[in-house]
Amino acid sequence: MASPKRKLAPEAVRPKQKRRKVGPELTTDKADKNVAARPKGSSKQAKSGISLSAHLPAEPELFPRGGASLLTPVERKQIQAQASQDILFDSNEQNTKTFSESDDSNNDGIRSPETGKVQGKNKRRKVRHLQSREQPGKTKPRIESLKFKNIHEGSILLGKIANLTGGAIELALPNGLTGHVSVAAVSQQVTARLELILSQGNESIDEQESSPDDGEVDLKEYFHKGQHLRCYTTSTERDLEGKSRTSKKQIDLSLEPKLCNSGMDASCLVLNNTIQASIASVEDHGMVMDLGIQNTELKGFLPKAEIDEELQEKDLKPGMVMLCLITGQISNQRTVKLSASSGKLGNFERNFLTTAPTVNALLPGTAVEILLSDVTESGLAGQIMGMLDVSCDVVHSGMRDLSSQEECGMKTGMKIRGRLIFKLLLSDRNKLGFSLLSHILKYEKSRMADHNERLSLSDVHSDFLITRVEPGLGIYTKRRNSKATAFVHLSRLANGIVDSIAQTHGPYRIGSVHQGRVLSYNALDNLYTVSFQESIINQAFIRIEDVSIGQKVKGTVERVITREGEVTGVLVSLSDGIVGLIPRIHMSDAPLLHPEKRFRSGLNVVAKVLSTDVLKHQIRLTIKKSLVNADTKIWNDIADIKPGATSPGTLVKVEPHGAVVHFLGDTKGYLPVSEMSEAYIKDATQHFREGQAVTVTALAVDLEEKRLTLTCKDPNLANESREQALQSLVPRSFVSGKVFEKTEDDLLVRLDDSDVIARLEMDFICDGSRRKRESTWNKIRVGQKMQDVFVLDILSKRNLVKLCNRASLKDAAKNDQLPCKFEDLRDGMDVKGFISNITEAGIFVTFAGGLTGLLSRGQLPPEIRSLPDYGMYRNETISANVCRIEANTTGGRFWLTNRSIQDSKMQKSQAKLVEDEINSLKEPVDGVSRSVKDFVTGYQTKARVVSVKDTQLNVILAKDVQGRIDISEVFDSWRAIKDKKRPLRSFQAKQVLSVRILGLHDTRNHRFLPVTHRSTKNPVFEVSAKPSCVTQADLEILTLEKVAVGSAWIGFVNKVAEDCVWVNITPNIRGRVKIIDLTEDLSMLKDIAANFPIGSALRIHVRAVDLEKGHLDLSAKGLESSGTESYKDLSVGMVLPGRVTRVNEGKVLVQLSENIVGAVELIDAADDFAKANFTTLQKNDIVRVCVLDVDVSNKKISLSTRPSKVLSSSLPVKDFEIMSIEQVKLNGIYRGFVTNVADNGIFVVLGHNVTAFVRVTNLSDAYLKDWKDNYQRDQLIQGRVIAIDLPSRVQMSLKESVLKADYQPPLTLDELNVGQIVTGKVAKVEDFGVFIVVDNSANVRGLCHRSEIAERPVHNVQRLYTEGDVVKAKVLKIEPSRRRVNFGLKASYFKDSLTNENGQDLNMAGVGGYQNEDQFLDESSAGELSGSESPSAESSDGSTGSPISGLFSQDERAADEFSENEQAAIAMEDSAVDQYQPNDSLDAGGFDWTGFSTAKPERSPSASEEENMSVSGKKRTRSDDFQANKTTSLDVHNEISADNFEIQLLRKPASVPLWLQYMAFQLELGEVDMSRQVAQRALDSIDIGRDQEKLKIWEALLRLENAHGDDDNMQDVFTRACQHNDPQEIHNCLVSIYIQSDKYKVSPLPSISSILKIIVLQKADELFQEMLKKFSQNPQVWTNYAAFLFDSAASPGKARQLLPRAMQALPERTNIDLTRQFAQLEFRSPHGLPERGRTIFEGLLSSFPKRVDLWNVLLDQEIRLGDKEHVRALFERIFQGNVKSKQAKFFFKKWLAFEEQSGDERSVEAVKKKAAEFVRHAGRDDQL
Repeated sequence: MASPKRKLAPEAVRPKQKRRKVGPELTTDKADKNVAARPKGSSKQAKSGISLSAHLPAEPELFPRGGASLLTPVERKQIQAQASQDILFDSNEQNTKTFSESDDSNNDGIRSPETGKVQGKNKRRKVRHLQSREQPGKTKPRIESLKFKNIHEGSILLGKIANLTGGAIELALPNGLTGHVSVAAVSQQVTARLELILSQGNESIDEQESSPDDGEVDLKEYFHKGQHLRCYTTSTERDLEGKSRTSKKQIDLSLEPKLCNSGMDASCLVLNNTIQASIASVEDHGMVMDLGIQNTELKGFLPKAEIDEELQEKDLKPGMVMLCLITGQISNQRTVKLSASSGKLGNFERNFLTTAPTVNALLPGTAVEILLSDVTESGLAGQIMGMLDVSCDVVHSGMRDLSSQEECGMKTGMKIRGRLIFKLLLSDRNKLGFSLLSHILKYEKSRMADHNERLSLSDVHSDFLITRVEPGLGIYTKRRNSKATAFVHLSRLANGIVDSIAQTHGPYRIGSVHQGRVLSYNALDNLYTVSFQESIINQAFIRIEDVSIGQKVKGTVERVITREGEVTGVLVSLSDGIVGLIPRIHMSDAPLLHPEKRFRSGLNVVAKVLSTDVLKHQIRLTIKKSLVNADTKIWNDIADIKPGATSPGTLVKVEPHGAVVHFLGDTKGYLPVSEMSEAYIKDATQHFREGQAVTVTALAVDLEEKRLTLTCKDPNLANESREQALQSLVPRSFVSGKVFEKTEDDLLVRLDDSDVIARLEMDFICDGSRRKRESTWNKIRVGQKMQDVFVLDILSKRNLVKLCNRASLKDAAKNDQLPCKFEDLRDGMDVKGFISNITEAGIFVTFAGGLTGLLSRGQLPPEIRSLPDYGMYRNETISANVCRIEANTTGGRFWLTNRSIQDSKMQKSQAKLVEDEINSLKEPVDGVSRSVKDFVTGYQTKARVVSVKDTQLNVILAKDVQGRIDISEVFDSWRAIKDKKRPLRSFQAKQVLSVRILGLHDTRNHRFLPVTHRSTKNPVFEVSAKPSCVTQADLEILTLEKVAVGSAWIGFVNKVAEDCVWVNITPNIRGRVKIIDLTEDLSMLKDIAANFPIGSALRIHVRAVDLEKGHLDLSAKGLESSGTESYKDLSVGMVLPGRVTRVNEGKVLVQLSENIVGAVELIDAADDFAKANFTTLQKNDIVRVCVLDVDVSNKKISLSTRPSKVLSSSLPVKDFEIMSIEQVKLNGIYRGFVTNVADNGIFVVLGHNVTAFVRVTNLSDAYLKDWKDNYQRDQLIQGRVIAIDLPSRVQMSLKESVLKADYQPPLTLDELNVGQIVTGKVAKVEDFGVFIVVDNSANVRGLCHRSEIAERPVHNVQRLYTEGDVVKAKVLKIEPSRRRVNFGLKASYFKDSLTNENGQDLNMAGVGGYQNEDQFLDESSAGELSGSESPSAESSDGSTGSPISGLFSQDERAADEFSENEQAAIAMEDSAVDQYQPNDSLDAGGFDWTGFSTAKPERSPSASEEENMSVSGKKRTRSDDFQANKTTSLDVHNEISADNFEIQLLRKPASVPLWLQYMAFQLELGEVDMSRQVAQRALDSIDIGRDQEKLKIWEALLRLENAHGDDDNMQDVFTRACQHNDPQEIHNCLVSIYIQSDKYKVSPLPSISSILKIIVLQKADELFQEMLKKFSQNPQVWTNYAAFLFDSAASPGKARQLLPRAMQALPERTNIDLTRQFAQLEFRSPHGLPERGRTIFEGLLSSFPKRVDLWNVLLDQEIRLGDKEHVRALFERIFQGNVKSKQAKFFFKKWLAFEEQSGDERSVEAVKKKAAEFVRHAGRDDQL
């Protein structure tokens, strides 16, 4: 042992040498400088002069240019305290020394793990000896938590979305860290979209001041909160430029797959590995995924069935990123199958990585199996696949919730499964970390479902209990009675420095209770962060969410923000990390010239919070005293604002026409300029400024549009009298008033006897020059009386009245030279006005009321045209003459002239001569009128009818002078209208009528104008032919203002719209009548066009008049029937018509009026629930409804269409209306509709607010495996009430045993007796017989051997029976011990029981003839029916008792008996099957593992095979004979073993059944591989040429791989089977296996079973698609695929699309049979449409009427459906054609059998009678 006093070499004591960093250790630059700081006597070197660093292995430098240590002082202390874990390996060959990993590197020796003392030389040798026994280069992985300082660019982490905005993502990272992802770092597809948006819309984006993330790319559409993602570190910013070292640390991340999957190549894409992928494109069946794998064309495919459950197909879009599980590879080796289902990703027990070709395949997010190598208090350490070190800290190991290491239950050497959460790129290696937390392993979206697991952030609690202490790090704590775990860092324990903490003593020991404040929550760690610091507890705000809008806060000025030398705002610190902004406009009530001088750093201010933005981390404040100290509450939500409420606000935008006022939050309102002051304000910018505080009153609140209109006027002033006075004023009226305000430009005058305020501008104070006007203006004083001024204009919307005091305009107003309306103008009229505008085109002259005309440049005197502004100025008085008037829809235009009077007179005289010549009439109808000018409004004349239209009479007043008489101007009374639908029918062309001129017809809007407004050369006059209008003295034209509500009129239909009818009262007045208001008779509304044609007359009354919009609402009902304008007008029991607006399966919406809509539920649709069918209704149908309930507050109405409600209460009611649970009686039977199908049962609605619950156990007496498939929403069911739990619970039962009193339980095997006759259905058809299931039994089934089917031998059972056929059978034998039943179907068994009173045999079905279309369409029989010969349809039992058989010639019959050899073979087959039966678990879709079922049951034997079988049984081969005895030598004591099978196989190595039983035996033992080996041995042992026997082995092997293998093994077996057999047979076999597969039934969860079922059916569909390509010339492939789509895949639409494809691919000769088979599928399939099948058959029969086989097939399908009328009609059609005798015999026998089964005696006799008539007409009476 070396002496402790040994001194160091001289080189080792040199002082102060530079140090460099190598990995986590600190060493000196030179070998002899690394022990300079060690204390004396501490160095123990083996040789003098050799430095410690010389023995270190070469490592790359982490910081070659210097830098701080990666270890904190706390970590250094931990390392020194646990030196045994920090010892590095040291090789004896290299003569290196072990040393501590501590940064201090103080000790030459090794510290003892127990004592902490330095060990001597001998102890060091022991340590080196122990280390040398370990693998070279292996050390215990260091357990440390993920820290910010460990994360560098390139680190890959697992994150969980914590917050999501439109342009950024916040990810929760392990160990309380947080990262951020920008919109530009999501995926290549999103980046490309951003670039496209920027390139196409830079200008528009700049104008709108928006960015791509705020606009068209919203990350909320690509991700969802709680989603787990793999992220790549792009940068870490610890100390940003310009910020202190205490600034927040930031981690920038990227989600791009090419970065997140960095290092992975094609070899890493193995099963159960995870990969991050983005959607490249969305296809029909799934998404093509971008994997980001460099230098490869590999793509991923994600089926739509494998997407996350929270996503919908419509939400999928290119660029979405998701973490996927690799489930396999497609055969092309270029596409990887993926799954993003949370169920598969989170199934870590099954889907974990088992093989990794390279270390790069291990990335965060992958589930792995870990072998623990070390379990310590600080966490776990282990290895993946024995080569890669991983660690897990105390947070993610679950130890944080435990008080000691022993409680975790983990030991070294144990295998566990965890999920990788980070991968750090260190200098010498990659460091991996994993997690064992349950919510990470299972990828749970939200971890905290229980309320007890949640802590509200920023809350202060005083009951934090310390549960675990981590010395040097912090503590873990929980609240009492809470499950939430929180962590308190060492720095957060107290305001001061806490030196150390311990578990058993000190203030922070385990069990102590403290007060703390919740700071944050990490969703990935499921861990809260808490602080015990008193300063934090007393801090006002921790987060921005803690700051309330409108709250008064205190803060300290940090700094003033300037931009381009101008102050834009002030930053105010409210608390630690919480900073608010005071904008420039909110710094003071008055504008500040130098705000930077007022707001010094450190100044304390009191502010009010204007708004907060959590996503952008922004707070806006105001320090305006008017807002901070406001007594009135400032508005924060527009929903809380009521009209008349008052609040202070700030003007944020001021424009001439108004201003925008901001309050708190997002609440803003608009202040119009007219509401800014009682006085008139022309331009708001001249009186208000941005930032000005105002107090406003809410004038109008529109919550739907979120519009708020404000006013600054006093709301207490009476406005009604002012409005009335304002309405009484008219332009040109003279008024007087008193001046109450005077400004530089105008006077405000309050008019006498009213509160109306008028404005008199200085330009209108008097005539003369500006100096004169100013002189007069200066003489006026406030309070002065203004007399004899007139109203120049009235602006009602702005409450503004303009006055004028000019003498010239006053005289013009008195002399009618100042027009105020367009109607006042006349040609040549002298007028006076003032100039309102001067342009190059001329001068605009304005008169009273704002009437403006144009004095064009050409109408001015020539001498002034060249002067500037024509020598005039604005507001100057000017005289002119009206030279032209043009009327239009908006009122019209007119032009003025200012030429000399003489020129004007000359032009007028010349124009008069021309006009007189033009206006002279030719051939006037009245013979009196001479000029068109005679036709003025009110002029009486004559008119001649030219043509009669639906709504008008076209007339002429003279030659080339046209007119029209609207239909509303023809009749005076309702009685005068003879034909209400065609009122004008009584008029004829050339009829002369007395008329009166109303005006000119405006063809644009179909109205008439005054005659003075002629705008065309050939006007059309609007005239009236009403007798009252023609004869009355004064013409009075009706206007909309004169139409009163409730008044009655005669209207005429002008137009029929979708929901209303437009009606004309006069040519100028048109209103609308809603469809439901047309008539009380709803039957007339079914055909509105026929019952209310264009021009028809209606008696109507007015319901509403809207003068502003010009709307007129009418009704053709009585006044008492039109009172449903509001919800208050409705009452329970009212019967009203309504219009259907929306139809759903379970609800119909009915509109009763414009604003009232009600709903009709299924329970209110009919008195018989079976007739409740909303599909018969269509949109806009009119129905009669009864009001059941009116909820005025919620605006909900319940309606009913029950006939007993809307028609008569005496009508029968089958399902009574239930309004409350009190009406439901115990044990009562009720019907209802299914509203919900839950996991534990179904909910059935019985009535209003009455819903019954049916448990799964009460659904049926029998066991229902997939019971949910039998029930769906809105399905009608019947049940009995078994329990009532008031106030709202009802339980029902649907069991027949509960519903029916005479219920008989299902028949059991014990109740059967030998000789009993039963009915049943054929369950399965085999070559040796048929399996029959007894009706109404507990699945009692048995076998009818083919020898018991008929009296003569039956060689092809498939030709006689198909699955589902109904049969009668006799019980021949019962074996209770083996639960076997043997049946017989021979006709002789039923002779005694199936004869009628006359002794005639009625049992025609099942004993002879054609049983169905399959037998009928046999090639031989089909040929006979379609050819010249008649069909052979004799009964096989030889009976002659049929009444029809006597009508036709009889054939000879012979009954052949089975040979003795064949009977013996059958007996031996039964014995062999009985000897060994495989377990039920080996069932694979009907496959017989005993080997005696055919591989292809649907295959019919060839003609030669039938011949061989019909001759005798002697031609069976010897091998077949031996097969029957193959199990006779098996262990008779039922102790079957592998040895028994081997012995038998030695005797007969080619016995297929024996090989199959051997395979089944191995499967029962769980030896799947052994079963595969047995199959391979069988294929090798069976002789060449016996392909059918080998085919059975291949089928068994395929079934084995389907049930117990994977896709790769299945593909391998399938490929080999195709090589050794007929590929089409193998394809058919595999398709059958997939369809019959029970693989999807292995899961107890319905959701998993449904997913597996979809996968299996998808495989079958893909295989069919492949068969269509390879065997397209085989019709059976097409029909089989169609049958699969109809029955299994439930895709009839896709199946129907196959028919045209098949007809193109197949020869033309197969088209008929192919079409027939597709038509049969429409009948047979539950998803088919029988009506569609009938249509197809009708098309075939129309083309081939003589094809009897088609008629027979259609008959069978109709009989199967059970529609008697269709069947009888079809029989009638058959005998209407040319039917041969034998064909007629066949069909008559079939008809008779149908009537005997489904008809009555009368119908049976009718068939017999028809048969006799047919024979007589055929001339064969001798056969009767």
